[in-house]
Amino acid sequence: SGDREPGSKVIEQDLANELGVSRIPIRESLGKMVGQGLLVGEEGGRGVRMRKYTLEDIRQLYEVRGALEGCAARAASRSATDSDIARLQIICRETKTEVGNYGSKRWADLDHAFHAALADASHNERLAQLLKSMLMECHFIFYLYPSRIRKPTLSPEDAAIRMREVLEGEHLALLNLIIAGDADAAARKARDDMHKSGMI
Repeated sequence: SGDREPGSKVIEQDLANELGVSRIPIRESLGKMVGQGLLVGEEGGRGVRMRKYTLEDIRQLYEVRGALEGCAARAASRSATDSDIARLQIICRETKTEVGNYGSKRWADLDHAFHAALADASHNERLAQLLKSMLMECHFIFYLYPSRIRKPTLSPEDAAIRMREVLEGEHLALLNLIIAGDADAAARKARDDMHKSGMI
């Protein structure tokens, strides 16, 4: 939910009590989140903490994600099925209804869904797994992480313009390149869009 302080300790027993489950699934989940980069393990196995992201952390994350998105877009241009394309088109149609609704959870979920669908459309299992891990971390930074990083504040009008740019200038433009089978252009477009996203 993004309500925990960056750098704060995550107590296994407290989470188990809060969620009403045993410590075993909590321990497994925390281990996965350390693997995804959302949490940081302490030395000597003495628990985990929320990651404290710096601007350099975010730059590096988007540098890696850009490379993966480019590979996924290239692969999708060659391998996407009609079902993959339909799924991406449906997500874009649903996203259009959220333009202007700045900060909505649905917008965040649909943005995440588009990139996850792109990963699946690559039909490269290892690539999709790596990219989805990056997506989880980026989703956390931009939509769940408390506003403790320097991000520009947009007016409602400017936010609507930016949202429209994301939908039309990024998602739909990339989808059209994939449909056209233009692998080089799709890879370049995906990389460039990620580069812009990572510039905070």
